[in-house]
Amino acid sequence: MLIFHHLFLGLAAGIILAVLLSNKWAVLYAGVGAIIPDLLDKPLGQILLSDSINYGRIYAHTLTLAVILIIIGLLIWYKYRKNILLLCIGAGVLIHQLGDVMWETPVNWFWPFLGPFPPSSEVYPPIPDGYLPYLYLASWILAVIAGTAVIVVLYRYLGQYLAKGKMVKRILTGTGMILMGAGTILLVKYLIWDLFLTGPWANYFGTMYLHELLSISEWIYGLSSLMLILLILDYPVRFSETTKKRIISICGAGILTVSLLLLLFIGLGFPVDEVYGENMWRLAAVAGLFFGGIVFLFLGNRIWELPDDRIHTKK
Repeated sequence: MLIFHHLFLGLAAGIILAVLLSNKWAVLYAGVGAIIPDLLDKPLGQILLSDSINYGRIYAHTLTLAVILIIIGLLIWYKYRKNILLLCIGAGVLIHQLGDVMWETPVNWFWPFLGPFPPSSEVYPPIPDGYLPYLYLASWILAVIAGTAVIVVLYRYLGQYLAKGKMVKRILTGTGMILMGAGTILLVKYLIWDLFLTGPWANYFGTMYLHELLSISEWIYGLSSLMLILLILDYPVRFSETTKKRIISICGAGILTVSLLLLLFIGLGFPVDEVYGENMWRLAAVAGLFFGGIVFLFLGNRIWELPDDRIHTKK
């Protein structure tokens, strides 16, 4: 799955689109598009169709879908100019497919022109018992982070009711926020641990989860993506344009440095990112970091000068 890998590459491609289209929201739109294929196909192919296809790269991983989204997006952009949502999502979907080297499974990528999706014979080994305590702890940590994020977002929009107004309204608002946060924690923990890591699909999703937790490159992808998203949303701190440029440049330089160090360690035979299994995939992860670092360093500071337009029609 490696969702942070795809998110990071989508955001990096979005920076390029933002500069080309003069709209900084292209960054987030492309980032969303880059994770859509896995969010759709993994549950569909690995859960709902596990008895037939048993493969997580089907409909949303087809070139057909990416081309349709991009063509419709181009037509909408040509007419409305500032309406870039579908175009950028389509570009993000295509970036995801390229990151998954879908050309190596041409029947799936060029569906339906080469026939139906072939069933997969992949068998996923069970999660080693030694990793289960770490996965359990990680599931709770992610759940608490998700619940805290919900409370923080709610506070941003409902904080006025906690600061002023009648006491009853304050109590109800605060109680509602806490309940929403607690509910999110329990839901996320249930989805991650009880459903995906100990349920009938634990072998596949547990392996993917381990890849996310044990990969150095995935941590860099995830932290860099989070930093960029928060800067664009001006949340929770509003930095000046100069500060944002400095942060994105430092981040880009850091990503480049890490990518070169990982390349050196891999070349020297150190056990770096062993979860990828083959050297080809380790090098692909390094290449993704290098590409993103270049984009962050040389184009990232330009997005803060772009208009803050989302979707507006042409007058």
